[in-house]
Amino acid sequence: MSKDRTDYLLNVEEVLGPKLLKKLPRFAVNFFKRRIHQDEINDCIMKAEHYCGAGFFDEALKYVQITYKVRGLENLDMTRKYVFACNHPLGGPEALIIGSLFRQIYGDGFKVPSNQLLMNMKPLKEFFVPVNVISSKQSRDLGVKIAQMFSSDMQVLVFPAGLCARKIKGKVTEMPWKKMFVTQSRKYEKDIVPLHISGFNSKRFFFFSWLSRILKLKFNLGMIFLVDELFNKRGQEFVITIGKPISYTTLDKSKTDLEWAADIKNKVEELSKDNGCLPNM
Repeated sequence: MSKDRTDYLLNVEEVLGPKLLKKLPRFAVNFFKRRIHQDEINDCIMKAEHYCGAGFFDEALKYVQITYKVRGLENLDMTRKYVFACNHPLGGPEALIIGSLFRQIYGDGFKVPSNQLLMNMKPLKEFFVPVNVISSKQSRDLGVKIAQMFSSDMQVLVFPAGLCARKIKGKVTEMPWKKMFVTQSRKYEKDIVPLHISGFNSKRFFFFSWLSRILKLKFNLGMIFLVDELFNKRGQEFVITIGKPISYTTLDKSKTDLEWAADIKNKVEELSKDNGCLPNM
């Protein structure tokens, strides 16, 4: 039985779950609904021509009036399967923007490891493989899902930082990159494409991220406002820069996988040059 449009609507109470709902006062639930923009997201789904699948990337961007331009498309061999390694400046818009670009190039033939928040975006759920960035606990079958993703004939997009950029000592800073994409690229013989996207979050986001570190909280308070950050980007244009592929054969034992990840992170940062966007606030 096929789903209808209403099956894809966001329900914050469903996301919070019955146990948490019992503990939270109604004003707190309503706060989360506003911060996650439940009404606006559902309005987008109800108005969208393509309310599920790859077409929804474009619908969501159109709804929030975000546009982008692409540099370096000539670096791609359209017949190859790649692992795209991208910086993580925003926490949400980059997934929609790159999803829109990949839809144009690859149709629905791509996957993205993603946090649990994006997994609740039902129209796009088929493209995301859930990775828990809030705690160290992962689902038991995560390793299987990751292996299936990298070994498939899909294009794979990863954000190796795991968390979106923070402001440290007055500078917007990408978090250190994890090594998984290097290990998996070598194992499944897929070249890595460095990918850079412009942009940064608001002072409010950086303040709550800073406060979380000061209070030594396991949960980053800034994440509550990530959907707000998306809607606050209304009317902005972003720049995607595609670098030259890095052959998996070059990822030898002269460096550890963590060191290779750091090297590729540096290559991605270099792609921001001359993109017409200020790198920091």
